[in-house]
Amino acid sequence: MEQKEIFDLLKKGIEDLMPANKILGLQIEELKEGFALIKVPFKDEFIGDFLQERWHGGILASIADTAGGIAGATMLSAMSDRINTVDMRIDYLRGAKKGDVKATAKVIKNGKTIVKVDIQLFQDQKDDPIAVARCVYSVLKSK
Repeated sequence: MEQKEIFDLLKKGIEDLMPANKILGLQIEELKEGFALIKVPFKDEFIGDFLQERWHGGILASIADTAGGIAGATMLSAMSDRINTVDMRIDYLRGAKKGDVKATAKVIKNGKTIVKVDIQLFQDQKDDPIAVARCVYSVLKSK
């Protein structure tokens, strides 16, 4: 199977078969080895600060973790390999206003059993992030 076919299957599985991602309305906009760009359309249910109408931080953390996991999954050597979050750190840089959130995730270390990914969440401008995160994932190789 060619890489494009594998990535197409990965995209379909992530967008259509994972219940949490369906709730988020997560859309993969770009996918290549070691990189993912995703978008989560705004919903009123994502508001955490109703006075300022800002996104809930837990939703943003979920977006970051998911983006990182997707980028990490592009590095797996077999469709039956698994990736699981081991550690996550997120820094919120400013409140996310009403509007879609995008995330870029880039693998910075692809080891035998560990993948490290840097993630940036942004709204209007890619170079003005609302949050940055680093996630570490364990890789469970199929036998």
